[in-house]
Amino acid sequence: MGISIVKNRTKSIFLLLVLFCSSSTWADVTYQDVIDWVSAEPGVVSTVEAGQYGHQELNQLRNLIPPGYFGEFDFPELSIEIMQTNRYQAHELYLNATKKFSGEPFLSEEGDLENYTAGMPFSREQILEESIQSSGLMVAYNQIHRWQNFGYKVDNLTFNVEPSPNGKKGNLVESVMLGGGHVDRDFTMFYHRVYLSKLASKPNNGYALDVDGSDELLFKEYVGFSAPFDMAGMKFVIERPLKQSRGDQVNSYLPTERRVRRLSARERADSWVGTNWTLDDFEGFSGLVVDNDWSYVGQKDILHVASSKNITPLLHGPDSLIPLDRWQVRPAFVVEAIPKWKDHPYGKRLMFVDQETYTIMLTMVFSQDGSLWKLFTTQYQYSDNVVNPSPALSTPRWRSSVAINIRDRNGSVGAATGPSEYIEIKPSKVRRLFDVSNLTSGR
Repeated sequence: MGISIVKNRTKSIFLLLVLFCSSSTWADVTYQDVIDWVSAEPGVVSTVEAGQYGHQELNQLRNLIPPGYFGEFDFPELSIEIMQTNRYQAHELYLNATKKFSGEPFLSEEGDLENYTAGMPFSREQILEESIQSSGLMVAYNQIHRWQNFGYKVDNLTFNVEPSPNGKKGNLVESVMLGGGHVDRDFTMFYHRVYLSKLASKPNNGYALDVDGSDELLFKEYVGFSAPFDMAGMKFVIERPLKQSRGDQVNSYLPTERRVRRLSARERADSWVGTNWTLDDFEGFSGLVVDNDWSYVGQKDILHVASSKNITPLLHGPDSLIPLDRWQVRPAFVVEAIPKWKDHPYGKRLMFVDQETYTIMLTMVFSQDGSLWKLFTTQYQYSDNVVNPSPALSTPRWRSSVAINIRDRNGSVGAATGPSEYIEIKPSKVRRLFDVSNLTSGR
């Protein structure tokens, strides 16, 4: 499939690039190294101003990029544009719901969110006043219930990328990857998440969609593959319950088996279709809050692509892992999540959550011995219409994700080359697309 096909597609596209890096140098970084960095004084932060930063100025940004991630920026062609830090207020529907139900939600002894209707569950004041365990849970639930309108959908085109032999770029996705990397395989996907309940967008319908299951489920997700041939027809439907202790239901359909199979909790921790993400890693964290022990670590300003300037995401560096974009200095809540399942491959996650939008800007995954294993970053975009935008245009819209495997020196990149749509979905389409009984339709 030539790159011209990518440029000529009119529908939205999602690129997933699996990068196997061969030339980067790095040093061992531990969990304690990052905690010490979070706890350090602001130092050079006050001297960082809006403008253009290259490799010669990289050291000025050391306090805005965690150890372990900082080394990935160390290349001569580095170009970072830092813009002023903007405000991104959620739509008034979400703000109204937050105000109306303020103070009502609470945490159960098991860590479930109780008595929650819509809007942001917990205020900044509550987060800063509670115990480190409760505050960590509050940040997690604010992230889960951040403003997303009805959820979003993306049509996807996916690439696998291997090392560039002898420095040759090979089949390079030139519209996205401006650095190294070799495209080895591609496959197409469609992704759609729809929220059934806790919808600030539906105040006149009990904050829920008029569909079966809205009294028990928070959302449903659909993932479908259409190419290549050996993956065409593979589908997933994921159902997230309101009562998280009941666990997700993940149903998969593989054409080769011609049957629907339910994935176990252990399979959720496996590599997803050969990438560095698991089912629980999308956008930094997409798992169940109650499957982890949470702690509030502190606050830290970090660099983040909160509103990309690019129509198509651009990546540069030796392995095309660093966004070539405009960045902002964003204040983050830093929280720790330790899987309760003792055999989980991850030792712990450290997440940097935007204090205003509650998107996850950076997730650092540590192995059982405390060494840094993976980095997950996500890039977003906001509408230029910042004055009274419509609900569909008032969300932080996903543009790309990058996974860097520090331990094994490889990575994965996903980039949407078309719009991520946060539009309302009709109940009839929810029933048709997200019904598990329909997984066997088609191929």
